[in-house]
Amino acid sequence: MFKAVVTDLDGTLLNAEHKVNEFTRETVELLLQKGIKFYIATGRNYSGAKEAMNELGVKIPLITSNGARIIDENGNEIFSNNLKREYLDKILDIDYKSFGQNIIITGYSGSNWFVTEDLREYFYNKKPDRTRYPEQITFEEFKRNDFTKIFFIGEKHDELLNLENEIKKAVGEKNISILFASERSLEIFPADCSKVKAAKIVLERDGLTLKEAVSFGDGLNDYGLIAETGLGFAMGNSIYLLLEKLTDTEVIDSNANDGMAKKVRELFDL
Repeated sequence: MFKAVVTDLDGTLLNAEHKVNEFTRETVELLLQKGIKFYIATGRNYSGAKEAMNELGVKIPLITSNGARIIDENGNEIFSNNLKREYLDKILDIDYKSFGQNIIITGYSGSNWFVTEDLREYFYNKKPDRTRYPEQITFEEFKRNDFTKIFFIGEKHDELLNLENEIKKAVGEKNISILFASERSLEIFPADCSKVKAAKIVLERDGLTLKEAVSFGDGLNDYGLIAETGLGFAMGNSIYLLLEKLTDTEVIDSNANDGMAKKVRELFDL
């Protein structure tokens, strides 16, 4: 019998507007009432994950920055790991704008979210009711910070693919974790961090194992989680790179159609 659920946020638990549907909120409430543990594992930073947690109306551990930072249900940090300085410097020395003038760099430093350009219009167009924006700083200030995760946002996937190859050449593919959470977001975080490793930490803290957990995700950063938990599911809206690796995994309905919540109700007889 499964005793826990670990889920991604954007593209998975959240709907197409990056909000919590009432059906999903009620599903999580029923799940917890039944004694099943529930965890969020996201590429977002703490404040972004907490925003979704508050919408759910629960207090749970939050795996953030793709597993590079974990915050417990009381807001206390229980794990954090930054990108190594030598690798971060090599990445930031790359002229990323040469791969596409519209590519933007942003990153999570502790609980802070930094960006080097004014992104309010960009994020407003994606989510008009957004209340949380990154802090704009100069690129020189950006380079002086430590980060659990940096990511490049672009409108053209092929430009980001070319940038990915350049970063791998400059840093060494084994020295960092670099992947696409979506076709427009190229994410980089410490090589020894992942959602599944972080999930193992919080599950063991609660006396559980990965094999006792069910997981859901839509991005390449969810691969390990889906592959190593007792049962994993890919969303119908998953990035093609994830589906190419999970050929034997059940693909469920999309996040726009409450796919995760529907499957949870089915699995746990809610």
